[in-house]
Amino acid sequence: MSGNGVETLSSTEVPTEVSSLLLPLADGQLLVPVDTLSEIIALQSPVSAFDAPDWYMGELHWRELRLPLISFEVMRGNPMPVLRSNCRIAVLSSGNPDGDLPFFAVVLQGTPRLVRVTPADLAGREGECAMGELMHVSVTGEAAVIPDLGALEEACIDYRTSR
Repeated sequence: MSGNGVETLSSTEVPTEVSSLLLPLADGQLLVPVDTLSEIIALQSPVSAFDAPDWYMGELHWRELRLPLISFEVMRGNPMPVLRSNCRIAVLSSGNPDGDLPFFAVVLQGTPRLVRVTPADLAGREGECAMGELMHVSVTGEAAVIPDLGALEEACIDYRTSR
């Protein structure tokens, strides 16, 4: 504790618990820190993108920005999921607020669920990571994928600049 009564973390301390969200997909779920989620919005049709990869569903207008809408399932080699009435869109921060793409959107197959993750709760899983995946994990027995936000940002920027 510092002299003013405020506790500070040194740069080497790791938080003992991270508030996170499980984001439901058609073929599993993503695990992201709460701070990564900017907003959950209703499903809407994106503006079509010319000659886009299959995973790039188009673009949405959100808070005066054009956001790419991606299908994480298609990005990792699975078919396009059926869009049902319970689908939502998660607007995620790319983690690069000053970059060319500070936010992008992902189609969800339901409502996110809050989980508190401790190192003891998290176990690595076997399996090759596909495009956009950073790590396969198990959170208290539930399989999830930690997305590679930097790779997702880069893939969207690569598509946009190739047009």
